Amino acid sequence: FVPKASTHNDRVISLHSLLDADFYREGARVTPAPRRRQQRRARRKLSPVPWLVPVTPDVARRLAVIQREWQRIDPKYLDEDEQRFWATIAGRQIRFDQRIEFARKFVEGRASKGALEQFLSSCAAENPNRRLRITALLDRVATPVERADFDDLVTLVTQAPTWEKDRSAGIRVLLRAIAEGKAAAPEQILARWTWKLARATRKVQDRRVSTEFPEAKRLLGAAANSRGYRHEENVNRLVQVAITMPMAVGAALLASADGYTPRANAALDKAREELGTIDEIATALADNLPAPKLTARKSRRRRRKRKGQPQAQAAQPSADGNSTVAPAVSEPVEDAAEDAA
Repeated sequence: FVPKASTHNDRVISLHSLLDADFYREGARVTPAPRRRQQRRARRKLSPVPWLVPVTPDVARRLAVIQREWQRIDPKYLDEDEQRFWATIAGRQIRFDQRIEFARKFVEGRASKGALEQFLSSCAAENPNRRLRITALLDRVATPVERADFDDLVTLVTQAPTWEKDRSAGIRVLLRAIAEGKAAAPEQILARWTWKLARATRKVQDRRVSTEFPEAKRLLGAAANSRGYRHEENVNRLVQVAITMPMAVGAALLASADGYTPRANAALDKAREELGTIDEIATALADNLPAPKLTARKSRRRRRKRKGQPQAQAAQPSADGNSTVAPAVSEPVEDAAEDAA
């Protein structure tokens, strides 16, 4: 007769409010189990539900319950702010083997869309599991992302230490999202994000250019090692070559180039604008990067080297007192057998 999420300051008095309990769990005891005599028949054991909900009106105590019992919290009884707090804690601490069971809370509609976005963002940023971070990033950009949220994702993947080993895979995911129109932002912002992501993977892009176009190393080296008027000439020569190359090679070449003067930077920016549309450039740059690995690596077992037993060598004393080592392999002596006539 009392709503499950009602707090203690409601008009209806409940046992939880009288005992000042922090949370409510249906089917579970509120008071400690009484001590029973041995000869007395034990009653039927209680079967509490696997979920609980905070019922205390104190905000600090409610957040403490959510932080402590985040695995058993049912988010449909929480308000929007508490759902976001619960999603943040869950994104940080969830393990890889808990993802399927935990995803049901979102699939069944017990949590809001904002809580789902907060969970995916928190998991991609702070979860220690690499596969969970990449999976959360893929799920986060599967739906349209607002400008501020996508900018946070770009900063996260390009600068966060947790993405150091998976930076190329994460940037590939974001470039794919830009190419598919998942980022809700003006075209200028999309272009800035695209080339910022490309600059963060310039080593991989440079390797791609060198494979397809060996002359790229000489052009990039000439532009990087020159100054002044010579530098501007080398940049213009690099721009002319990049425009004539295929999209993937030209985009990677422009992503790896640096300008040291205003004219050189203006030439590079103009070439990046004339190379193609943002969708085409983002797709080409994403194709140059390796795909994310979502499967666990098989552990390699190192074979232990067997310790070779030293071969015992017999030492024969000589007449002068020095010992001589006998050969390890002695030739067999064949005895001549005479046949009896």
